[in-house]
Amino acid sequence: MSPLPILYVICVNLPPPDAPGTCKAPAGNARSARRAEEPLGSTSVPDLRALLDLEPNGEGRWRSTSPDTNAGGEVFGGQYLGLSVHAAMLTAPGRSPHALSSFFLRRAEASSPVDYQVEQTRDGAAFAHRRVTASQFGKEVFRAEISFHEPEADQPSHRVTPPAAPDISTLKSHHQSVLERAEELDPLVVRRVISRASFQSYFADPDEGLGKPGSRPYTLAWLEPSPPPAAGDAIGYYATLAYLTDACANFAARIMHAAQLHDGELASSSLNHAIWFHSAPRRIDRVLYEVDSPFSGDGLGFNRGTMFDTNGRILASITQEALIRRQRPPQKDTRILI
Repeated sequence: MSPLPILYVICVNLPPPDAPGTCKAPAGNARSARRAEEPLGSTSVPDLRALLDLEPNGEGRWRSTSPDTNAGGEVFGGQYLGLSVHAAMLTAPGRSPHALSSFFLRRAEASSPVDYQVEQTRDGAAFAHRRVTASQFGKEVFRAEISFHEPEADQPSHRVTPPAAPDISTLKSHHQSVLERAEELDPLVVRRVISRASFQSYFADPDEGLGKPGSRPYTLAWLEPSPPPAAGDAIGYYATLAYLTDACANFAARIMHAAQLHDGELASSSLNHAIWFHSAPRRIDRVLYEVDSPFSGDGLGFNRGTMFDTNGRILASITQEALIRRQRPPQKDTRILI
């Protein structure tokens, strides 16, 4: 009979975290722990007007003035979109954008400003074009091609009607839904949602907004910018609308593939984003955002959306492709230390 193996169990007594001489991670590398110490519901980001503000930084260059932090500390994609439209319109006075095509190239830290450089590539009678390059620490992080078009009267036209949607006064905000179920969700996502002051979202089905498995790749939500653009502020209108298009833009591609969108099972990152503006500036205190996804697979998810105002008039069409990956669960270490 072979001898029984001997298992040695090594016990280590660790000092309390606050004991003298205990090493601590630098605050900048302990984002989750730092945020966990903040009271839930606190507001740590500026409102939308501040997030869409720019300051001059040289010829054809502007710089962001307020951080817009996403779940992992990176810049929220909507800020790139809004500030690119803002910067481009500063170089095209009197013109209105009709289309934007953009790519998210690499991560930028929200804790540092982002520079926006505008190249004036064309100024014609009916069309103009601008290329906007966003960079941080000398590296390009985002690029947008923005086209301007002068409206033409007496041309063929048609408009789709909006989907049926519940009155926003009957709905619970996404902020409140996440706050009530914070213990079930990824802490970083919880912090991002409840601390964002730039807009509020109201899903037709609040549980769907949290990502319950859907029967189809589709989402419908009301969005309230905070604050909405002032009357007569054309730059504010287009920049606000561009910003809002990145809110829940890729939920539809993910909603059928995880028990909760925000439990950390699925990781997603926007890759490219396009907008077609269909309306002259108008009041947009509330916007209805309908998004569906005809395809998700091979690590990619494609989304297409339409925005309407409260009177049912179409405001914009949107497409976004996102990287969507299922997070691999950590492998258990089955080795026996002897």
